[in-house]
Amino acid sequence: MDAREDYVWPRATSELILLPVTGLECVGDRLLAGEGPDVLVYTLDFGGHLRMTKRVQSLLGHYLIHGFRVQLEPGGDLDAEATVAVFGSKGLRVVKVSWGQGHFRELWRSSLCNMSDWIWDARWLEGNVALALGHNSVVLYDPVGGCVLQEVPCTDRCTLSAACLIGDTWKELTMVAGAVSNQLLVWYPAVTLPDKKPVAPDRRVSGHMGVIFSMSYLESKGLLATASEDRSVRIWKVGDLRIPGGRVQNTGHCFGHSARVWQVKLLESYLISAGEDCVCLVWSHEGEILQAFRGHQGRGIRAIAAHERQAWVITGGDDSGIRLWHLVGRGHLGSGVSALCFKSRSRPGVLKAVTLAGSWRLLAVTDMGALYLYDLETKCWEQLLEDKRFQSYCLLEAAPGPEGFGLCAMANGEGHVKVVPINTPAAAVELTLFHGKVHSLSWALRGYEELLLLASGPGGVVACLEISAAPSGKAIFVTERCRYLLPPSKQRWHTCSAFLPPGDFLVCGDRRGSVLLFPSRPGLLKDLGLGVNAGAGAGAPRAGGGGDSAEETAAAWGPVSTLPSLHGKQGVTSVTCHGGYVYSTGRDGAYYQLCARGGQLQPVLRQKCCRGMNWVAGLRVVADGSVAILGFRANEFVVWSARSHERLHVVSCGGGHRSWAFSDTEAAMAFAYLKDGDVMLYQALGGCTRPHVILRESLHGREITCVKRVGSIPVRPEFGVPSFMQPDHGEPGSEGPGLTDIIITCSEDTTLCVLALPTATGSAHALTAVCNHISSVRAVAVWGAGSPGGPQGPRPGLTAHVVSAGGRAEMHCFSITVTPEPSTPSRLACHVMHLSSHRLDEYWDRQRNRHRMVKVDPETRYMSLAVCELDRPGLGPLVAAACSDGAVRLFLLQEFGRRLQLLAETFHHKRCVLKVHSFTHEAPSQQRRLFLCSAATDGSLAFWDLTTVLDHGSTALEPPTAPGLPHQLGPPALTVQAHSCGVNSLHTLPTRESHLVASGSEDGSLHIFELAVDTPELERAGGGAELMPQLHVLEEYSVPCAHAAHVTGLKILSPSLMVSASIDQRLTFWRLGQGEPTFMNSTVYHVPDVADMDCWPVSPEFGHRCALGGQGLEVYNWYD
Repeated sequence: MDAREDYVWPRATSELILLPVTGLECVGDRLLAGEGPDVLVYTLDFGGHLRMTKRVQSLLGHYLIHGFRVQLEPGGDLDAEATVAVFGSKGLRVVKVSWGQGHFRELWRSSLCNMSDWIWDARWLEGNVALALGHNSVVLYDPVGGCVLQEVPCTDRCTLSAACLIGDTWKELTMVAGAVSNQLLVWYPAVTLPDKKPVAPDRRVSGHMGVIFSMSYLESKGLLATASEDRSVRIWKVGDLRIPGGRVQNTGHCFGHSARVWQVKLLESYLISAGEDCVCLVWSHEGEILQAFRGHQGRGIRAIAAHERQAWVITGGDDSGIRLWHLVGRGHLGSGVSALCFKSRSRPGVLKAVTLAGSWRLLAVTDMGALYLYDLETKCWEQLLEDKRFQSYCLLEAAPGPEGFGLCAMANGEGHVKVVPINTPAAAVELTLFHGKVHSLSWALRGYEELLLLASGPGGVVACLEISAAPSGKAIFVTERCRYLLPPSKQRWHTCSAFLPPGDFLVCGDRRGSVLLFPSRPGLLKDLGLGVNAGAGAGAPRAGGGGDSAEETAAAWGPVSTLPSLHGKQGVTSVTCHGGYVYSTGRDGAYYQLCARGGQLQPVLRQKCCRGMNWVAGLRVVADGSVAILGFRANEFVVWSARSHERLHVVSCGGGHRSWAFSDTEAAMAFAYLKDGDVMLYQALGGCTRPHVILRESLHGREITCVKRVGSIPVRPEFGVPSFMQPDHGEPGSEGPGLTDIIITCSEDTTLCVLALPTATGSAHALTAVCNHISSVRAVAVWGAGSPGGPQGPRPGLTAHVVSAGGRAEMHCFSITVTPEPSTPSRLACHVMHLSSHRLDEYWDRQRNRHRMVKVDPETRYMSLAVCELDRPGLGPLVAAACSDGAVRLFLLQEFGRRLQLLAETFHHKRCVLKVHSFTHEAPSQQRRLFLCSAATDGSLAFWDLTTVLDHGSTALEPPTAPGLPHQLGPPALTVQAHSCGVNSLHTLPTRESHLVASGSEDGSLHIFELAVDTPELERAGGGAELMPQLHVLEEYSVPCAHAAHVTGLKILSPSLMVSASIDQRLTFWRLGQGEPTFMNSTVYHVPDVADMDCWPVSPEFGHRCALGGQGLEVYNWYD
């Protein structure tokens, strides 16, 4: 190992933290948020919105912020300046800030007070701060002098789980303590005797069946609210607690949460609670639930704040998200359903179908063939027409478009279709399209230029009708443009349709779950030069096809592209085109993102909806560009936001089996359905939106298991990223180059997140999330990073292939493309395309002789991934996977990632394999060698030579033990017993003549050795045996107690520098090259339970960046 004598020790500084939000407080029209030791400041702008204006880093040292207490001064203006006590864990700091006119300035801060016990609450008392400590004692602290003035314990020195201090002076100070005995202890510190003996409790209050986590006191009404582990919130009538001996009465026992309740807050008119179920509930003081706010993910909501004048509730969750909700009175989700009172002597018959023409007009048809109109503004019914031929069977669909578009279509069982202008029903046009039943109707609208009506008849024939209006506007013309023919299936009719921009094609969904692409006009195929191919295949006119007559199918055009059974047997429910993509929904609980290239449909991504929504009925794109999903969850109709992961509207309608309709505009949303012979209507102003603001996007709902850098994008001046989070003290060069790093994080919440980390700002932007996995995602590998245009025509941006794997032995391959986009907050846009997937149990199911084979354990987990890029044109890379069942498996990616094939496996370790890592060896005049290193729970490392694994007759692979099984990987070239227990981190670095190999173990030890590769010359004679390289260890060193816990991150930066990370929350630098690795320095980070680390160089001026992932994300940088 070479040494560097003039090496300067690195100085690591925290650049970005994304942790659970544990403290919130409204100060005037500003919001303070505590995230780890940092404080985020949000300011109300001129538009009435909260915007982040400042991040104060490491205000509380290494303590986590749990609360803020503002000093209220007579005549003070909190909108100009404020004095705030910030506390958490065992730390306290007082800071005075000025933030008038939009400029944040810190005027003064006290020294950090380190208490001997946990601080549960703080309260200002005449310039001093009273602190409630964790073992039932009260401390009076002077923040200016930095000393403790007085400490008073209680006789009951139990451990507390919550505390509340009441009073403005020391004489009237009251301590309400939540003990682990599930009791409330009320005592008064000022009654202590001159000999300073402990004070006995004045009252003991019992009632909760679990530990009390939070309490809030409302002095104006004499109410005390408590939140507990028993999932309940209790309201107590206590009167003035500053007066000893008062009576305590339990006035409310509120059950509404499904898990432990973490926080509670009393307001003048409301009670706010939040808990582990990620729900924030708004109660009345009588215990009635008024509102329910859902949207956070993961382990719960940790902090709440309220602004009574603005009627705001702000929540901070374990998912690092901060959300603002509006209090809107006593209305809650699912209310507002009203009956329209259709039943009347003047309206005979029973309702059969209902639809909405915009958000203010409703149409209904009866079994008497009568069509009725209901105006939601005038609230009256009007009969439009009556036709006895539509009485036994009738379909009803209203045309899409603006409110006054005014068209609907009716169809019956005899092949008749009637197009009715709602304003002039006498001008209705009727056509006889088929000799049998019309199975379905759908509309397709292209702006204000083209309107089509599609009707499905017998034999899979779909008639395409063109609707146009007379110049006078009082009449319409309906002409048949062409006919389409659906692929053969048992239930052969279409279910939905939409124009594919710019309008040359129609996208349709059918009852068998397929998505189809048809030409929108007959001459399109000839114009595009597709006539020959279409004629030979599905796109040309065809005869027969199972219709009731040859004439109906003779001129029918088949689809030019088909995605068969995309949504399963229950059918496609809707297709929507937006932003260059096609979105399809179905009754399989998912929605697909598709793209059309060269007249062919290609699936891009499959996304899951909220839990329990198996019937996805539709999709809407709201004003902010996000997606709202419509569907049925059990007996409820739900409007779910894919961006905020919350249920925007919930209607208890009984399910989707009955006739229903949905309509939304920017002004209002309406949902109508039939029940008990009447029309039920739900209306909400604002469309598919909710009056809440996402102050900060969520990252992951559970722990981050892997962090991987993809690459960096140069940011041009016109695409500059705005800076909202400038650090207080930057190192030289901390402004960084104009680069944005793209990283991928995966989590136990089954998602992958693509993040943009600009080097010029301490911020992070979530570009997109991928939700294809059915279990936790534990590993990510990246290869092929480059420019979107390739070497021939590079364009701004970044493209790469990504392989992710995790629980249930599931693996997915994606391609991601990140391009500049000025309209987004991050100035970037990310497009993800799903290429292929693989599951071991599905691989077993496809084998012919599977009854003779042992089925793979479905609980097998992929623990780690490594990409092995072969030096051969036309061949995709190998993906090595460390598996929990003791195997190392090799997969071959072919066709640019569109095919993922299991190639070989080995059970050499015979126990859980934790890590795999690939590296190459290059030497002058020798063949490039590809090696794989694996590590298991017994602390051993194994090295395989994969150079010739794909060669015919190679000794690297052994034949399978049984037909249908993969090949067996040969014995390893070298085995090293590096540790006595599991290896959680592994990395290699090539040197001039050898390789450095470093590993970290569960016992906190490090093992570093130098690996030499002796590659003999291959025999030139024909038929000579292959000579394998020889691996041997040159030098070997161990550091037994490098960390106090598992070493989960390790990176060799250079032959003389290594960095390691552990669960002990220390980032440690080690000097290499002088025998045993020596400790250089260590930095404490704030992410608990770090599971992975990735480091990369940015530039000579900016140095290195390091991303740590665990229960949050933290980014460090250091300068050499």
